[in-house]
Amino acid sequence: MRRGSLILAFAWLVALVATLGSLYYSEVRLFLPCELCWYQRIFMYPQAVVLGLALWRQDLSVWPYSLALSLIGGSLSGLHLLEQKFPDLFTLACKPPVPCSVEYIPQFPIPLQALIAFALIALSMGFLAREVRRAGQRG
Repeated sequence: MRRGSLILAFAWLVALVATLGSLYYSEVRLFLPCELCWYQRIFMYPQAVVLGLALWRQDLSVWPYSLALSLIGGSLSGLHLLEQKFPDLFTLACKPPVPCSVEYIPQFPIPLQALIAFALIALSMGFLAREVRRAGQRG
């Protein structure tokens, strides 16, 4: 398997695990997602599908789309972490019934998990972009 395909497979696996993990938290553990959690899901869930299709079709040109989703989603995760650590900082960020300052897993906060996933995908897309450029120079 080519390096670009391996990078794409890794990014897809991260997106798939993040998607299934968030569904596990809400559907099995019954953690109610806050407003910022929903926005982060909006930017993660499509990546499991888009990166999976790109891997299947060996379409390495997917990187700008996934990178954009990851940067926006990662920014929301960072904001969410700030909200959890400093709840009075962003008073308009979330509405009841679930405030964004709720920490279901204080040892490893869910927004930190999301931020790590978005960062891994964004880094992967950076490496993938470099592979695409290298292939273009060789061709």
